[in-house]
Amino acid sequence: MISLFLSRFSQFGFFTLLIPVLVFAAITFSSAAGADEGVAQKGQAIFKEKGCVACHSIGKGKITGPDLLGVTERREEEWLKQWLKSPDTMIYTDPIAKEMLKEYLVPMPNQGLSDEEIDILIEYFEYEDSKKAEK
Repeated sequence: MISLFLSRFSQFGFFTLLIPVLVFAAITFSSAAGADEGVAQKGQAIFKEKGCVACHSIGKGKITGPDLLGVTERREEEWLKQWLKSPDTMIYTDPIAKEMLKEYLVPMPNQGLSDEEIDILIEYFEYEDSKKAEK
């Protein structure tokens, strides 16, 4: 059985067998990148709909709140989830949130985000951060 495989392998050559694997990988990874971009577009829509753009930019500097470009590099995902869920309580308990309040002077309002909206926003931030890394 093994000798049959080896004879077929050498007959067709390694590269001939590799082509289907490469095609599959290319399709899989391009679909995944498209999915990330689709989620990022949803995140961008939430970012605008919830009024985040009034206080935050992504890559254009500080406004009333911090520029969020690179936020997924500066903060752990779990911290971001908690912050987006209840910033109004974190300013009393979390050292980072307390420091941000000292710097920006305006507390971030609780937007009443669902867990799904929070996950989508974080994916949007990650997408924007990955674009920054590519430059």
